[in-house]
Amino acid sequence: MSKMSIYKLSFLEGTLDFVLKELLEKYPSIKVQSQTNKEIIFNSEILGIETFRNLLSSTHIECEGKKINLSKREWRKEYVSAGINPSLAYILCMIADLNRNDILYDPFCGASVIPITAMKYFTIKRVICSDISGSAINKSESNFENANMKKDRYKLFRSDINKVRLNKQNVDKIITNLPFGIRVGTHAENTNIYKGLEILAKRILRKKGKLVILTQEKVLLREIFKKEVWRVKSVIRVNEGGLLPEVFEIKRV
Repeated sequence: MSKMSIYKLSFLEGTLDFVLKELLEKYPSIKVQSQTNKEIIFNSEILGIETFRNLLSSTHIECEGKKINLSKREWRKEYVSAGINPSLAYILCMIADLNRNDILYDPFCGASVIPITAMKYFTIKRVICSDISGSAINKSESNFENANMKKDRYKLFRSDINKVRLNKQNVDKIITNLPFGIRVGTHAENTNIYKGLEILAKRILRKKGKLVILTQEKVLLREIFKKEVWRVKSVIRVNEGGLLPEVFEIKRV
């Protein structure tokens, strides 16, 4: 008879439903013993904790004194201030319901954790990435190279959100980590940035396209993406380093 091992899976507070979904889809034979808003305890006959490294929505897994950081990505050599946790980036891609034919745009790409996550783990068709920071673009290029992404599958450029030039209705999904106005930027700057994003989204998103946005500026987001034009839904609230940003799914009315 095979030995049952007990595992503890940790994750960002607020993301339980998505972590559980990924766990059960990849390992339907495991037996969940208990769950809270921060961890899942489960039993499994699978030998070796290393097997579970492909659980990309979680942050850590522990078993018999060994602990693995599941948020770590080998290709992520470059970082930006207030960059997104790779596990949360994976969950944003889950919420976006990505498929192989999607073209994704991230207008605040930072070091491109979201676009690389979408390409590498969801095998989408193509990504477009931009950022106002030249340093971020350089760091993105390095991470794309580290992830062995072919150059014909991504477009990377520096631009202010209000000056982006992309073809009309050529993007299926916009997934991005917007400035919170806390660690980076200010509320006044965010007002201009969020308005620019809304105008751009109306122009470049396909009719059935949608946005998935992580932000702390919840009131501002709803003010800019007016209900007459957009259907705004808060999907989850995440506890990330003491901040409580929300992930919004936004579709055309």
